[in-house]
Amino acid sequence: MRNYSFSKKRRLHKATEFQAVIRFRCTVSGEFLQFCVKPSNLDHPRLGLIIAKKMERHAIRRNRLKRFLREVFRKHQQELDKMDCVFRLQRSLTQIDSVRIRQEAEMLIHKLRMKQCCD
Repeated sequence: MRNYSFSKKRRLHKATEFQAVIRFRCTVSGEFLQFCVKPSNLDHPRLGLIIAKKMERHAIRRNRLKRFLREVFRKHQQELDKMDCVFRLQRSLTQIDSVRIRQEAEMLIHKLRMKQCCD
């Protein structure tokens, strides 16, 4: 049975952890999101989200976007085994279209799996 939980141990917490993932430079970008990964020594993937207030002014929209991205991560965490991952909002959204954001996030995960920089 698959474990779809998203406990605290599956999150990036410290700024240094986020910086390490971003500096590793294994990245793919879409229209709104950037997805970065870095191999880790842990036996499970971890996720960090960067949704800047400058990009999305309304807290309700920022939080909703985070929920969508966490949901995509939970569904695909088996594919991202032993990786530290960061989703970053690159462009301001006029409206949050949940289907479009989910599709872009899933497409980025698939693109990154095909890319060879993370081996």
